[in-house]
Amino acid sequence: MKYNLLFLMADQFAYDAFGYMSSFMQTPNLDRLASGAICFSNCYTNSPLCMPARASLATGLYPEELKTMDNYAAGLTPASQTWMQRIRDAGYETAVFGKVHLHKFSPDLRDLAWQVQSYGYQIVDELPGPRTYATKRSSYYDYLKERGLLECYREDMHRRYQEGHVYDSHPTPLPTKDYADVYIADRALEYLEKVPCDKPWFSTVSFGGPHDPWDTPAEYVERYRDLKPPAPLEAPHTVAAERPRGVYDELLNGKYDPGLTEDLHNMTDTDIQALRRSYYGHVTLIDEQIGRIFDCLERRNMLDNTIIVFTADHGEENGDYGLLFKQTFFETSVRVPMLISLPGKTAQAVDTPVELMDLGPTLCELLGTPVEYGHARSLIPLMKGSNSAKRYIVSQIFGETMLLSRGYKAVFNQREEIYLLFDMLHDPQETENLAGSESTADMEKMLQEDLRAWRLELNANGGDCLASKTC
Repeated sequence: MKYNLLFLMADQFAYDAFGYMSSFMQTPNLDRLASGAICFSNCYTNSPLCMPARASLATGLYPEELKTMDNYAAGLTPASQTWMQRIRDAGYETAVFGKVHLHKFSPDLRDLAWQVQSYGYQIVDELPGPRTYATKRSSYYDYLKERGLLECYREDMHRRYQEGHVYDSHPTPLPTKDYADVYIADRALEYLEKVPCDKPWFSTVSFGGPHDPWDTPAEYVERYRDLKPPAPLEAPHTVAAERPRGVYDELLNGKYDPGLTEDLHNMTDTDIQALRRSYYGHVTLIDEQIGRIFDCLERRNMLDNTIIVFTADHGEENGDYGLLFKQTFFETSVRVPMLISLPGKTAQAVDTPVELMDLGPTLCELLGTPVEYGHARSLIPLMKGSNSAKRYIVSQIFGETMLLSRGYKAVFNQREEIYLLFDMLHDPQETENLAGSESTADMEKMLQEDLRAWRLELNANGGDCLASKTC
């Protein structure tokens, strides 16, 4: 008997946005999942940005190999090799509902459904991201239009991103039942209520939230009305004033994104508290949709025969370090949740750092179709207690590379100079940037050597060959 696979993904979901990690969070369904799951507490996305992260997860290749270092790249092609194809080829019925974002959005996402099918999904109902629900056509676009809600949603997005401030946390004008993440759950449930019990299935349910805007339905924000959110983490103190500079600095000084920088400087503590309450409410809304899905599987007697996974493409800073969104290598942006629930297995914590891309071969092996592809490696040895782990944990964006090695996190700018350096063993909240200091000069040299060694491993493992099939 083959296990089914339910792959739950959220967009911009903080690694600690669970009740079992942050007691003020209301996530009973995800807490229930975690209570019997293998929890990888130090999982790092291979890019703190949507499309590069998802492309690396799908292919086991790093963003630089895919030539996908931002959301403006072409992304994957129909010739791309993915782990989803292996599950399909093993006889599974495969389906995806919600955000995919493995290539550029087309004006009508349904025009490229055939390309998503080439990645391994037979049934496709793709939505874009929340900012573009009212500009990119999809089944949800038509849903809003048929109900007379499209224009009010479009006007709300224009007000937030063109006329106002990106940190606007006013509730959505949409009724909760018509909110995108409820819609995604509804479409997934229509499938799961009818999927045959005598054939294995693999269903991806990919929520667009809690990605900004902070437009959570009022009834969910209300649940956190009396909460004073934790204060945001402070920007790190720079030890060496003459250290190299990179994208993080450009975000703060206006060179990288002037509009965003102005909003970052204008945000007040009250603004941050409000957007955090909205974010928490959105997480709770998604948790309830996941609960509806669990109820369906329980009604259909499928829970005991289904592997359930929950993860995210990247995190959200929510004011930490003086930032919003993601696109940096700070923990709240680059670290993501990874829960794997196996029928009949007990809870387990794995603290070893892992990469998000390693999830693919892990799931293939659990389903009886072991495969290695790109640089992704199965996590099952770690799940069995082995000490084996990747020597380097790597994430990339905008031509920059993060390397986690020797207990340090080094961020290399586009000139491959270390401009952010944190001692993760003694300073896990990244309060002190050691880059350029005399005390860490020898460590920086070793980390530079590690980066060169990683690149040599990349080439030795056939990265260039694989990338040519994918780009």
